[in-house]
Amino acid sequence: MGTILVVEDYDDVRQMLKILLESEKFRVLEAATGSEALEVIKDEHPDAILMDLALPGIDGFETIRRIRTIDGFQNTPIVVLSAYTGVSTYETALRAGSSYVMAKPIDFDDLAALLKEILFGWNRRRSKYTRAPIGRSVLSAAFGTKPTTAPRQSPELRLSL
Repeated sequence: MGTILVVEDYDDVRQMLKILLESEKFRVLEAATGSEALEVIKDEHPDAILMDLALPGIDGFETIRRIRTIDGFQNTPIVVLSAYTGVSTYETALRAGSSYVMAKPIDFDDLAALLKEILFGWNRRRSKYTRAPIGRSVLSAAFGTKPTTAPRQSPELRLSL
């Protein structure tokens, strides 16, 4: 399977994600801070990144922005995992360069399905993540903004819109 970088400051959450991802045959890299994530990326090239937003030091938004400036990481899928599911969080994550947003608490089956879909194209016909992304015009009309990208939404976020 692919390599996933988990960026999460809570050890127990990071370890739980590691165990669950390894049970799905993913190779897991870990970082507890944004700075650690940037260091890991220098030595490794993960296929996808799971990013918490509330990190000590450099927050998740800034970490995503910095990752996007590193050669070879402009298109690496970044899945934001956050307890903050408001529209402003979603928009800021989009502008920073995230690819997907999922609300905490995380439904691991949904996360595993999303990772398999974005990395390997599995279950495209049955996955709830195959819907077309929200169009820029829809977001602009609803929120008066123009995000730089329009990733797919998690079910939790879709309900809040």
